[in-house]
Amino acid sequence: MTLRRRLVVAVAALAAVLLVAGLTVVAVQRVFLVERLDAELTSLTRTPRLLVVAGERLASGADDAISDVYVGRMRADGPVVTLLTPTSDPGLTPRVAPGESIPEPETRRTVSGDARTVRVMTVDLPNGRARAVVAVPTTSADAATRRLALTLAASGLAVALIVGLLLWWVDRLGLRPIAEMTAAADAITGGDTGRRVPPGPPGTEAGRLGEAMNAMLDTTTATRDRMRRFVADASHELRTPLTTLQGYAALHASRPPGPLDTKGRADVDDAMRRIGDEAARMRRLVDGLLDLAGLDEGRGLRHERVDLGPLLRDVAADLRVVAPDRVVTLEAPESFVVAGDPDRITQAVVGLTSNAVRHTPSGTPVTVRALTQGPSQVRVEVADGGPGIPAEDLPYVFDRFYRVDRGRASASGGAGLGLALVDAIARAHGGSVAVASEPGRGTTFALILPA
Repeated sequence: MTLRRRLVVAVAALAAVLLVAGLTVVAVQRVFLVERLDAELTSLTRTPRLLVVAGERLASGADDAISDVYVGRMRADGPVVTLLTPTSDPGLTPRVAPGESIPEPETRRTVSGDARTVRVMTVDLPNGRARAVVAVPTTSADAATRRLALTLAASGLAVALIVGLLLWWVDRLGLRPIAEMTAAADAITGGDTGRRVPPGPPGTEAGRLGEAMNAMLDTTTATRDRMRRFVADASHELRTPLTTLQGYAALHASRPPGPLDTKGRADVDDAMRRIGDEAARMRRLVDGLLDLAGLDEGRGLRHERVDLGPLLRDVAADLRVVAPDRVVTLEAPESFVVAGDPDRITQAVVGLTSNAVRHTPSGTPVTVRALTQGPSQVRVEVADGGPGIPAEDLPYVFDRFYRVDRGRASASGGAGLGLALVDAIARAHGGSVAVASEPGRGTTFALILPA
């Protein structure tokens, strides 16, 4: 059963309970009013001289004491003779058969008069030859009961209207968006991966849930696309050295057996050298993939105090040796402590400096600096004065196997795992990476770590 159906059933059950409760209240109130009339009627019938008093008051015109009571007399086999009628209903006559005995209060219809029913009793007179008929109109009880029933009905309709509006409001803001989300989820499960959840009412839980679901679907789609691109790029990168290895192996296998001359030996040596180079390249590629997998799973990562001052000085010194044609500037305090794995942090900084050397012209200056960022972060920057990165490539430079094809590409570019490793190291330490570049004015990569 759906939530909407449960809600409807619950409201219907509540309405039934309220209806039964209202009918019970009306019935109890009616019984109470009738019992009051019966008490009044019983008290009047206990007076033996009722007819004498009624006659005297009727003769004198002072009938206010019992002005709301009907009093009649009938003989054993005769009809009722009216002696006294209520002031408000002078034509009242109850329906009583000639000589009928009614020892207990009963509800009877009227023969005439404004009142439709009365509570009536009969009592024998002291002379034994006649019987008094005493009746009280139920007009007041009927009116009170009717007013109560109308009041409860009006209140019930008002409550029903309010509940209906609340149900419509809940359905529009909560249940209907959830039903639409369910339909969208079913469509996505069925293969419509481009389907998205319709935007729900802003500021509601359903609206926020819809936004979260759409964000999750976008993230899942992007992850799936990245995975597909990763597999394609990895296959391409691995296929190139494997093809080279196969080609040189086939070339070597095609040579006829026998002693080699100088030219043949040189060809074999060259083939073996190329095979070794491609195997080393493939080994670096596989090692990079294994490093990324280990960092994604958090394996083998140490957490200790790392002083960035000596670490950055060593990296800058190594860079001056590797690239003596470049001016390497270091802007860092003597001591700058962070928490992390010193080997991995060194690997990340070296990855950034190597990237700067590989993708900038010879002689381009490189600056390494360290500074605080907020109360709890340290920022290590590697800036160069190279040609910069095109704006359309900036969002993807940290993706695995992504290589910039224009502006910063070199003839001997790597497999596109260097910056991906830097990003993975940063995330493994609870940090992040950033890049800022303007074509023609250089690029700045930043490694952000918790202090």
